[in-house]
Amino acid sequence: MAQKILVLSGKGGVGKSSVSVGLANALCSMGKSVLLIDADVGFRSLDLIMNIGDKVVYNWLDVIEGRCSFSQAVVSGDGAPDLLSAPSDFSDSITEAAFSNLLSHTDTDYDYVFVDSAAGSDSFHGILAKVCDRAIVIVTGDPVCVRSADAAVGRVLKADKDIDIRMIINRFDRYEVELGKQMKLDDVIDSARVQLIGVIPEDDSVRLLSNGSKISKYAFNAFLRTAKRILGENVLFKQKDFY
Repeated sequence: MAQKILVLSGKGGVGKSSVSVGLANALCSMGKSVLLIDADVGFRSLDLIMNIGDKVVYNWLDVIEGRCSFSQAVVSGDGAPDLLSAPSDFSDSITEAAFSNLLSHTDTDYDYVFVDSAAGSDSFHGILAKVCDRAIVIVTGDPVCVRSADAAVGRVLKADKDIDIRMIINRFDRYEVELGKQMKLDDVIDSARVQLIGVIPEDDSVRLLSNGSKISKYAFNAFLRTAKRILGENVLFKQKDFY
């Protein structure tokens, strides 16, 4: 059965979707079958980040409303993560039961499903929290980002108080920390009150994925370490991981 992971952030511009793609690629490199579901309705971007926008014909609302089958809506990654794109607008058909049924189609063919949600906190996060097994909140060292992430986590916990939530600190830059432009890692962890599962360094190759950039080995190793922790491996945090 596929493990469904909700990926969220408290505000936009933190690199949430790029992190989703990076983690999915890392898991695929370890032989796992991964599906990315774009749940950012109206502002869908995963197809652009993955450079497969020209292959998208259907979206998951088409599946829910019966216009196509699940397999018809999925864009194959050919060894990379598969993608199920988001619709351009909400519909009354998007309910907890409908999304749960949609996710049930993933259990046969996938090991992991990343549900990449919209930035911020809205009622749809509550639906997604109820149908996912765990959640990962993406933050940066920006104090506003950390505070807004706390609000998003609160909404998720209100929907499912038992859901397992972990945190990834993205775009970490020790020089920015030394200059006082980013919070220290310990301060981010203390403020967010969520257990850390990964630290992704600031790296242009991640930010420029939608321009066809390949993830650098430096950044990919950070995604790989984080992916191993998602798998349950005991990968210790070391100082060199952060720099």
